[in-house]
Amino acid sequence: MTPQQHYLLVLVIALIGLICSGCLETNVDADTFLRNVAEKQANIENLTYTEIFTFHIGEETRTVEYDATLKTPDKFRRIERIGSIIRSETVSNGDIVWIYDPEVNILFIRNSTPSEKIPEPSIYALLTDNITEKYIIEDQDVGSLNSISVRKVKLSPRELDNEDMREYLIWIDSDSLIPLKLESYDKGNLMLTLEYQDYSINCITDDNEFTFAIPAGASVVYA
Repeated sequence: MTPQQHYLLVLVIALIGLICSGCLETNVDADTFLRNVAEKQANIENLTYTEIFTFHIGEETRTVEYDATLKTPDKFRRIERIGSIIRSETVSNGDIVWIYDPEVNILFIRNSTPSEKIPEPSIYALLTDNITEKYIIEDQDVGSLNSISVRKVKLSPRELDNEDMREYLIWIDSDSLIPLKLESYDKGNLMLTLEYQDYSINCITDDNEFTFAIPAGASVVYA
């Protein structure tokens, strides 16, 4: 075998290994796939995202949007919007928490508590809450969402007579393991749609983002 042939053989073997490893990750069962998603979130140091809640109430809908920047272990900024209107802004540098209500121009300031946790994407509260004990996990589809390759997973409650147990459909980016969308159903009726946009992991964040300047004329309340 010539050196060139040997090189080509090694290259082919390496490519096969990469392809197979990707196949194994794609073809893991739904339980393992969701565990991998939750584990990836647990290892994230910095994160920015937009979280959009759409509540379906009868024939009406109400949408609330949150822009969040997180930096472990204890820094965060979270802005709540309805349409173009900012409803509230909460910021913490790990020692102090600022909570600002622009509608009445009041700023609440308090010390952070040792047990306080930074907010995380709401979908992870579901994924880390003993889902294998509470839900039957089923693969629904491998397709695309907004031109992104996704894996769609269904969570059905094991205890059908439990009024608090809803059914969920979850769309997760197959490659990055980033959650993109969740739908929550109660007795077959769509109750909530949760979507994620501008999801950026381990981005560069400046600690100055986690301080809050008192707005002009704001009333300050120390809690």
